[in-house]
Amino acid sequence: MRKASVITAFMIVLFCMACGEEAVRPEDTQPMGPIDPYGDPPDYSGEDPFANFPDVTGVSIPSGEVETVEDEQEEILAGTHFTIQISAATSEEAALSLAESVQGETTHPVFIDQEGIYWKVRVGAFPARQDALDYAQTIVEMGFTDAWVTTRQP
Repeated sequence: MRKASVITAFMIVLFCMACGEEAVRPEDTQPMGPIDPYGDPPDYSGEDPFANFPDVTGVSIPSGEVETVEDEQEEILAGTHFTIQISAATSEEAALSLAESVQGETTHPVFIDQEGIYWKVRVGAFPARQDALDYAQTIVEMGFTDAWVTTRQP
């Protein structure tokens, strides 16, 4: 009985090892050489694949208003929106310097708003508070640990 158990265990181990390895075929080991992305595919017969298609003479755009990302961003920037304030500087030069360095680290717009004696550096124009809160984590990870979500009216 013990001998049968050992043999069974040994066969299971061998089976598992065989299943984990993929078979290597000789044609897979042959070097293919450099691939020319502008050249014809290897099985291309030399005929023009577009020979039976009509020539394109124009493009039609569907009627109606198509909303784009730019339209949505302009709409957000036109009204009150949520933003993340990262600093309130007492000089415009300090705010400009900070805004310039932050702009290189984010794809969101960076704003400088003067309120009283402070120049406030703010990042983003988010339509929803939750969107701003989600991105605030990224701003905190950039090193602006005092960043907070506020609203901004252009």
